[in-house]
Amino acid sequence: MRKILTILCLALATTAASSQTIRSEQRSIRITLPDSVRAKTPTGRVNILRAESRVGKYVLVGKTKTETFTDKKLKANPATYYYRVEDEQGNLLMTTSLTEEMFGPNVLVFGPKDDMTTVGGEINALHEKMLHDQFSRNRYAVLLLPGDYRKAGLLNVPYYMQLAGLGRTPYEVMVHNVHTPSPMRDDNGTCTFWRSLENLSVRGVQTYTEEETFKWAVSQAAPLRRVHSERVMRAQWGNGWVSGGYAADCHFETAAGSDHQQQWYYRNSVLGGGRGDFREEKYNYCFQGVELGDVVDKSTYRDNWAEGGNVTFIPTTPIVREKPFIFVDSDGRYKVFRPALRHDSKGLSYTHESMGKGETFDVIEDFFIVKEGTSAREMNRQLQQGKHLLFTPGMFTLEEPLHITRPGTIVLGLGYATLIAGEGQPTAILVDDVDGVTVASIMLDAHYSSASLIQVGAEKTSVRHTENPTLLADIFVRVGGFRPGKVEVEESILINSNDVIGDHFWIWRADHGVRGSVGWDVNVAPYGLVVNGDHVTVYGLFNEHFQKYQTLWKGEYGRTYFYQCESPYDAPDQASYMSENGTRDGYAAYKVASTVQHHYATAFGIYDVLHREIRIHSSVEVPENAPDVRLHNICNNSLSSPPNRGYGFVVNNHVKSTYNTHRDNRTYVVDFPQ
Repeated sequence: MRKILTILCLALATTAASSQTIRSEQRSIRITLPDSVRAKTPTGRVNILRAESRVGKYVLVGKTKTETFTDKKLKANPATYYYRVEDEQGNLLMTTSLTEEMFGPNVLVFGPKDDMTTVGGEINALHEKMLHDQFSRNRYAVLLLPGDYRKAGLLNVPYYMQLAGLGRTPYEVMVHNVHTPSPMRDDNGTCTFWRSLENLSVRGVQTYTEEETFKWAVSQAAPLRRVHSERVMRAQWGNGWVSGGYAADCHFETAAGSDHQQQWYYRNSVLGGGRGDFREEKYNYCFQGVELGDVVDKSTYRDNWAEGGNVTFIPTTPIVREKPFIFVDSDGRYKVFRPALRHDSKGLSYTHESMGKGETFDVIEDFFIVKEGTSAREMNRQLQQGKHLLFTPGMFTLEEPLHITRPGTIVLGLGYATLIAGEGQPTAILVDDVDGVTVASIMLDAHYSSASLIQVGAEKTSVRHTENPTLLADIFVRVGGFRPGKVEVEESILINSNDVIGDHFWIWRADHGVRGSVGWDVNVAPYGLVVNGDHVTVYGLFNEHFQKYQTLWKGEYGRTYFYQCESPYDAPDQASYMSENGTRDGYAAYKVASTVQHHYATAFGIYDVLHREIRIHSSVEVPENAPDVRLHNICNNSLSSPPNRGYGFVVNNHVKSTYNTHRDNRTYVVDFPQ
């Protein structure tokens, strides 16, 4: 144990060396007291108290009148110690810890020895603070060390919060229950965005009551990953609308579903109780690589669109790598696990006993930890020196693009870390055409005009990455909404490289936001996703409101599994919204270029919500005479108020769609070509 502590202390010292507050030195922790703190006590004498977790019991470990104090009484992992500095009357002067030095103040790490009333109180206080703060600058990651947190009670997760366990598997961190209360009236969850739950276990009774269900009542950009639930998971708040959801690598022991979700995508998960009593009556539900429990009526989990149903069931997932995550290993060190690439997979990537196949990276040794105020030049210098990047919660304006040149590089965000292409910059992230890059859990916000917000590959090439593809996971793009003023982004996500895997995108040209941030001539963005590379596969693609093609696919052998899209609300008139050199009404929501010969797309829900009388010729456009361009289960729905608005056809000129029909009119194509 002493050897482990020595190594850990030396490693932590490299991270905290620039700090004037705390650092570790040879089995001890040294605290430096700023002059501003010492000036607050007349005698200059202070008391140093220590706890073995963030909100644990603090006990006196020493006193000092000097500017430093060295704690030599370490018995546990130094990263678990937290310190309070008080004056002689017990008034708090400052707090400090190695963990806060590593990750900053917006990463809150709790341990099983913490007072659970305080744990629940702090998390729920953040929820109260952030409940309605949809366009906040605040970002938080709440991380739970392995242990039992059930006595902390119900935990509410607000905007811009990542709540995650730090165990090797989700079964190592137990919470009582989790909710995502609706910030809108009438239980409306259609704006319940930007939050996540990862790598923990929701324990409790199996009942459908409102209070006892695990309610993940969300719309876009709110993933469940690597979550185990004993409770019934209800993806809906009350009887209100919700507009989309994503769950991957999750183990639901009992029922999981809703009655009124517009669409939901489950990938590589276990549904022990299936949908249970939920009706799942809306438009588009996709189950891919899902294992069903013995009690489930498997006849209801099959493609049923030909009979007017809404289920797409895909037995396996052709190629995927689960998103990396941070955890604390058995040696007490923070690490990042990158799961192995899987082919034709089904079910979970882990078991009760094993975190699964993959690679482990030490956070301190292998990563540069990025905090607010760090320059993009320094980030790029660290990348060039071989470091991965771990972004702490915050907003980062990049004065130059983040340039990833090294194969195998990981860029991982905590707590909805948000990257902004600086003024005059072409993009926020540029990934060279190399093997095995991972960019995950990153939000990209357009505060200034740029050509793109993330670009993979400088140009189209013939180079393949079959054995080690690049992964983009939980990439959330926002153009407009956050700040007033005009911005223009041509191609929000641009993929030029081959063999890229996309796993859960929400690409959003904002339809609402702060005053002066949204309008046809304000947040200008023609394309959401443009794919020039070949053999690109995207799972869980949410892409909305762009002014030309939401998705434009030019590469060969592309695949999209599950698509949710709304065409732009705000085109001013038909003349302003015409494609094909002004000869075709509107722009398709999904366009496969006429030169493409090989493509596959399935489980599509595409909706019109048009504020004016506008016709869109078809929701999907593909080459008409390319037999290996295949579509399966493509639906439209009208959320517009008639008359004279909607899609003319579902695909090309096939199947009359929502134009000039009633609201909530679902039309669909089962197979194209037939």
